[in-house]
Amino acid sequence: MFKNLTKFQKRVMLFLTIAFVISFVLIGVLLAALKIMEFRLNSIGNTMEEMAVQHIITDVVVNEDIPLNSAITVTDELTVNIDMFIQTEIPFTAMIPVSEQMMVPIRMGVKDYIELDTLIWVKEQITILVDDTIPLNQKMKMPVFGKRGFNVPIQAKIPLKQSLLIDFDEPMPVRSTIPIDMLIIDTLPIGIKMSIPVDVMVPVKIPIKQTARISFNGPMPVDAMIPISMTIPVDIPLEETSLAKYFRKLAKGLKGLTSTELDDVMNAEEGE
Repeated sequence: MFKNLTKFQKRVMLFLTIAFVISFVLIGVLLAALKIMEFRLNSIGNTMEEMAVQHIITDVVVNEDIPLNSAITVTDELTVNIDMFIQTEIPFTAMIPVSEQMMVPIRMGVKDYIELDTLIWVKEQITILVDDTIPLNQKMKMPVFGKRGFNVPIQAKIPLKQSLLIDFDEPMPVRSTIPIDMLIIDTLPIGIKMSIPVDVMVPVKIPIKQTARISFNGPMPVDAMIPISMTIPVDIPLEETSLAKYFRKLAKGLKGLTSTELDDVMNAEEGE
């Protein structure tokens, strides 16, 4: 049969034979690759199905300021350390006794009469001008020829005017009214003894350093920025999230990727 063929036909037949062999080899290789791909896709699909029921476990680091504007009810007593000063005023009422010696400047005019009745010692001689008349009325004996004579009455006034030095051996009584008209400028010690009423508000600054327990009868308003720095462990089950549905659909799609049937695709569209 092949002997009757021309040289060109023989060449064509050889070429077709070689092409068929190569095609069968390629088909075998493709079928083997398809099986391997199907196995791998099934493995990936199984992995996706396992991922649908896995948990995402991670640590979330929170480092930020959270505004807080609320009312907090504190039920327990709190122990606080108090270190402060209290400035206040305290009413003070008392009778303060005063007993002091004070030097008081005095400037005053004195115009008065002073009754003087006292004894004065005069230790030095005093010159007294005597200008007076001494009355004389008595009898005097007049001697006659050197012998006793007779009494002669004498009555006269003898003028006396001279300076005399007088000594005083004893205190001299003095009684008189002395007019005084003078200006007194002096500093006199004056004793003050009295009670002064005091009713004032006294400012005080009291230091307080102690520990106290305080309680709150009602809610305490809080308006602040609270800094938060913490690490929170998070466990997210994928089965309870919407991702599980897509993981399963993806696994099913991967497993049926080598199938020529459209049932899986139609069922997936109907499920949506």
